[in-house]
Amino acid sequence: MTIHAVLRNSQHPEFGDAAIPFPIPNEEYDNCIELLKGLEIGDAVQRDCEVVEIQSDYPILNRLELAKVNLDELDYLAKRLGSFTRQEKAQFQGMAAKLDISDMTELINLTFCCQEATVITDFSDLEERLN
Repeated sequence: MTIHAVLRNSQHPEFGDAAIPFPIPNEEYDNCIELLKGLEIGDAVQRDCEVVEIQSDYPILNRLELAKVNLDELDYLAKRLGSFTRQEKAQFQGMAAKLDISDMTELINLTFCCQEATVITDFSDLEERLN
């Protein structure tokens, strides 16, 4: 599972955008950092990358559009989500929607506990399952 994000410096949109795949492949990490340095973003600690657009198998992540994120946090979130099963993916998105989560820290924290949620994804034999 790959997340594609277009990032920019919200203070200087004239610097342009950078399209980054997440999780960032190890061999590409230094190149991504250099690309973002040119935009004056990508700080190791600060949330200085504005998400212009995000594409993934997780529609709930669209909540991050126009938010400021930290590059390494987004990379970590992508790594966590990349290990999810189909059921865990549904649980994560269901809980993020139910709890109205759109903050990066809360999304990361949710990846550690969303497996406890019950999510029905197949309604074809619901009556049978409830009996």
